[in-house]
Amino acid sequence: MTVATVAERKVLKMGETNGGPYPSPGKLDPARPMSVRAPLVLDLATIDSTEKFGGYPGGGGIGVAIDIHIFLKIVPSTEWEVDVEPHAPVEHVCRALCNILEYRGAFKITSPEHASVPFDAAPETIAAAAAGVNAALGRPVGQRELRRIISWNMVNENDGRLELRPDTGVRVAGALFGGVVIVTDELEIACRTPIPEANPLILIVPNLEANSLDYQKMVTIDEKDREKKALEVLMKLMPSAIKSDVGKMGDSIYRLQLLGSKVVEIRRFKGGKETYRLMSMLRVKGCEIIGVHGETGIIAAYVNQQRLDDALSLIDEAGLERIITHPDNKGMKITLSK
Repeated sequence: MTVATVAERKVLKMGETNGGPYPSPGKLDPARPMSVRAPLVLDLATIDSTEKFGGYPGGGGIGVAIDIHIFLKIVPSTEWEVDVEPHAPVEHVCRALCNILEYRGAFKITSPEHASVPFDAAPETIAAAAAGVNAALGRPVGQRELRRIISWNMVNENDGRLELRPDTGVRVAGALFGGVVIVTDELEIACRTPIPEANPLILIVPNLEANSLDYQKMVTIDEKDREKKALEVLMKLMPSAIKSDVGKMGDSIYRLQLLGSKVVEIRRFKGGKETYRLMSMLRVKGCEIIGVHGETGIIAAYVNQQRLDDALSLIDEAGLERIITHPDNKGMKITLSK
């Protein structure tokens, strides 16, 4: 058997398009200013890291949008001006979109509210900016094609170089639509379901030092576990999500924390012992959905309002920082700005 390896990151020039073929652009409306509000999204599991790190977007995963938002203002301009983080990746994706649409103008992208966010929100910010530009031009591409353009052109800036960022499309889809999203390979949305917004969702920030993340190990272990994860998602998670059975959804998401690349992400924090212990105890305290957000080590715990005090007491006893928020089922809101 051939062992899959992490693909070398492709480097793009500013605004250079990647992927395709993309649809021929239709008639564009005169550019108008737009305001965008988008929720942050917790990335609770990747289904197949061999696809995620294969040099193109994909791999699938599970995400949940939360009631912490980013706000952008998109204004037509004679030259590009991006005053949001991350500057270059946001400008690159928006310029790539405009190149695909054959729009020769530019935009000024700013954030009227500088609220702090608990983790890197680059995917959501890029998605919000690109969706705002698309809306400013009369929505010449639909959401499915827009998500594809965003994920195929998403980059990180590294020493002044724009390197393609591995992306499952989970956080882009969650930012657009809200709720719990299940994304398969090729960026397809397999399922999207709301969960009650009245119940709190706790973000628990680790105070453990983290080792560097071994991407090759994530790919190698997913060669073994990806079929188990795909079966879990298809046969357990999706049916419970379609029926809005939050308890069974939580059981399935927790099992995914014990498989494949997620184990590598968790074990980078002192072997993962304390993380798994806290997650297990939170389940005992009544938290219905438990998962770790991406590679950050942040534990997300969705709990019924009646059991909130029990969960908070446990977290406080552990001496960990926490943020209380709620799910967001509304997704991105784009409005015409004055």
